[in-house]
Amino acid sequence: MGLLHRMEQAPSPPGTPVHELSTAVLPVMPRSYQVALRPLAYFRQSEEIDSAHVHNLMQVIAREQAWTTPIPVVGDHGIVMDGNHRVRAALLMGLRYLPCVPLHYSDPRVAVLHWESGEPFCVDTIHRTIMGNQIFPYKTTKHFFNPILPTTDIPLSLLRG
Repeated sequence: MGLLHRMEQAPSPPGTPVHELSTAVLPVMPRSYQVALRPLAYFRQSEEIDSAHVHNLMQVIAREQAWTTPIPVVGDHGIVMDGNHRVRAALLMGLRYLPCVPLHYSDPRVAVLHWESGEPFCVDTIHRTIMGNQIFPYKTTKHFFNPILPTTDIPLSLLRG
C-alpha cells in the first residue's frame, strides 16, 4: 500500500453491464481529493475536545504505528473541519507533521451542520470564530464529505520527522 492514497470514484453506477458503459451518459464525478503533509503548527483547533477520547485515539494510533485518517482542513487557514481529537493526539505523541485534505467550505463536496439541530451551520461564523482565536464548544459542528475522504497509511516514524 502506498503512503498517500487518492479517493477515486467509479465511473458508473454499481451493476452497470460493461457493454452499456460505452453508450451510457455518465454524471461528471467530482475530482479526487488531494492529501498533503503539513507541519503540526498549521492546524488550527476549531472545537473543544474530550481528553479521554484523545487518549483512546493515541492508543489506537500507537498500536497501528501508522496515520490512516487525514485531517480535513480549510486550505488557506488550517482550520480543522473534523479531527480536532486526532490533532491533539498527534501533538501529545510528538508528531511534527500530519496528512490533511485541504478544502474550502465553498467546495460542493463539503457540508456542515449544527450538531444538535441538524440545520446548516453558518461557515462565516466558523471563520470569524477561529480566526478570532476562539474555538467552539465540544460537538458544535458536524461535517459531511461526499465522496468520503481518502485514507492514508503513513508510518508514524515519517511524521516525527
